[in-house]
Amino acid sequence: MTPEGKRGLTAAAAGAVIIASCTWIYFTQIRAVKHNVALHQRIGEVIAEQTAELIGRKGRVVTIAMETKEWPELKTQLAAFHTRLKALGTYEVRDYEMDTKDQPKYSVGSGLSGRRYIRTVNKNTNANVFISFIGAPRLNKEERAELAIKPRLIAEARAVDNLPSLFQHQLLDVAVVSRFQYPSPGPENPKTPQDWFAKRYQIVTAT
Repeated sequence: MTPEGKRGLTAAAAGAVIIASCTWIYFTQIRAVKHNVALHQRIGEVIAEQTAELIGRKGRVVTIAMETKEWPELKTQLAAFHTRLKALGTYEVRDYEMDTKDQPKYSVGSGLSGRRYIRTVNKNTNANVFISFIGAPRLNKEERAELAIKPRLIAEARAVDNLPSLFQHQLLDVAVVSRFQYPSPGPENPKTPQDWFAKRYQIVTAT
């Protein structure tokens, strides 16, 4: 190999190391801390509080989420949910982590398909409530007929277009959604976790 070739290979290797280092820093440090921790802690707490309000101080709870490695905000929400729920009563909690197969449709508040939801419900017919952190499923008439029970559902959702149908068929009790009604309540410059929640999210029910 010529000296020029060796220098080019060395430069390419150095460049690869730099890129790998930057990628590692981004995913393990920058992205891990850039989300609003107070906000996402409050989201988890609110979902736990809605759970207790819906089924009382004890019951069987099934959570539906996904692997949190690439979603630190979801990790924050889940930790806050479990901590708050434990303080509110005695619950038997079963956590389901969906295999997303790296599909881009999955994120915090979106991605749950009707098919996967049906399978989860039919495997847990003794559950008092299902909690989805990855959206509310779209269910057509045929899919609704496949449900072994009429489940109670609390969902964190980014989109709201499919919620009216779920409410209409009594397949959704509470949705915690990205705020779509303005002006938001609370101070213009949020300071507390609840301030942040009121500014960015809202609770939607059938009523």
